[in-house]
Amino acid sequence: MSTTLSKLAQTIGDSPTLKINAAARALKASGEPVIHLGGGEPTYPAPQAAVEAIIEKAKSRKIKYSPSSGTPAMKKAVLVYTEKFYNRRFEPSNVLISAGAKQALFNFLLAAVTQGDEVIFAAPYWVSYPEMVKMAGGTPVIVKPHKGLQVEARQILEAVTPRTKAILLNSPCNPSGQIYSNEFIKTVVEFAEKNDIFLVMDDIYHQLVFDGNKTPNPCAYAKEGKNMVIINGVSKLYGLTGLRIGWAVCAREDLIAAMGRMQAQSTSCNSDLSETAATAALLGDQSCVADLCHILEDNRNTLLEEVEKIPHVKVQKPMGTFYCFVDFSYYNASSAELAQYLLEKALVAVVPGIAFGADGYLRISFCADKASIIEGVRRIRWALDKTAPRELKIGDKIITRD
Repeated sequence: MSTTLSKLAQTIGDSPTLKINAAARALKASGEPVIHLGGGEPTYPAPQAAVEAIIEKAKSRKIKYSPSSGTPAMKKAVLVYTEKFYNRRFEPSNVLISAGAKQALFNFLLAAVTQGDEVIFAAPYWVSYPEMVKMAGGTPVIVKPHKGLQVEARQILEAVTPRTKAILLNSPCNPSGQIYSNEFIKTVVEFAEKNDIFLVMDDIYHQLVFDGNKTPNPCAYAKEGKNMVIINGVSKLYGLTGLRIGWAVCAREDLIAAMGRMQAQSTSCNSDLSETAATAALLGDQSCVADLCHILEDNRNTLLEEVEKIPHVKVQKPMGTFYCFVDFSYYNASSAELAQYLLEKALVAVVPGIAFGADGYLRISFCADKASIIEGVRRIRWALDKTAPRELKIGDKIITRD
C-alpha cells in the first residue's frame, strides 16, 4: 500500500497565469501598490442583458441542476451564434456546453486522445495546452516558428506523423495576438479533413480583433467538416470570466456525445445561473462587443507607444486578443527570472514567456485601464534602465532597484 501521489499529479505543473494572478493579488491585499499586467480578464462590465437574466433567474428561486450537456436555450443561442459567424448550420446534438472553453477543450482531449496519440500546436501557445494534452494521455508536438511569432502552414503539415490525432489552432493567438491568414487556415483545414485528423479551432478571441482585421472562417474551407471542433465561450468576448461558460460545436454527434459523457462523469452539469446569463449575453445587444474591441484597441496602441520607449526590446503588433508578447531577451534570457524581478522590484505583474514556449519574452496584458498600462510600463522601464535613479516614488511608497 502507498499514499504517494499519482505519476500524473507529480508531472503536471501549476498554471503560470493563475500563479502570477495569485501572487499579484496577495501583494495587493497586503497593501502593496501592484500594477497587474499579467491577467486575461477584461475589466469591461458585464452586459446588461446578462445581469438582468441573472437577477430574474435568482428571483424565481428555481436554481437547480441543469441538463448535463447544456440547457436547450443555451444550445439554441450557440447555434444562432455559430450560423452567424461560421455560416454553417448545426443541430443541438452537435453542441456541448461546458464550464468554460477550457473544459470544452479538455473534454475533447479526453474523448478523442488515446495513450501515445500526438496533438500538434504552434509556439507560442496558451500555457495549458501541453499539460492538458499530457493529462489526456497524449503527446504534445510543439511547432516553433522559424522567425517571428507565427509558424508557416507547411511546418504544421510537416509535423504530422501516423500518430497525429489532432491539430490545435488558436487565432488570434494567446499570447502573441497574431492572426493566421486565410491561406494558412485553408491549407490546414483541407489537409486535416483529407487525412482524417481532428482540427480543433480554439476561437475564444475570434471577434476581439483590431485595425479592421477579421479572423478567417475555417468552415468556409471544409466540406463536411466532421473532423473540425470549434471551441468558444463568453469569458473573453463579453468580459464574463466569472460565469465559466464555454462550448464545443462539431458535426460529429458521436464525438459530442462522448465529450458529454466525460463531462457528466466529472462536473455533472454547468451552473444554471451561468447558462441563463450566457444565453442572454449571446442573444442580447451586441454593441458591447464593439465597445470592448474599441477600448482594447486603444489600450493596445497605448501599450505599444510605451513599450517602444524601452531600449532594446522587440515587439510585434498584436492584431487581436488583449495581449502583447514582447521580447526582453536583451535584459534577461530567463523570462521567469525577469518576471519575478519586475514583480519584486517594480511591483508589476507580467507572465514569463517560457510558460508559452518562448523564453526571453514577457506577456503583457492591455486589459487594464490606460493609466495602469502607462504606469506599469514606466516602472518596467525604470527597473531595466541602470542609468535611472536608484529609487522610484510610487504614491507614498519608495521602491529601490538593486
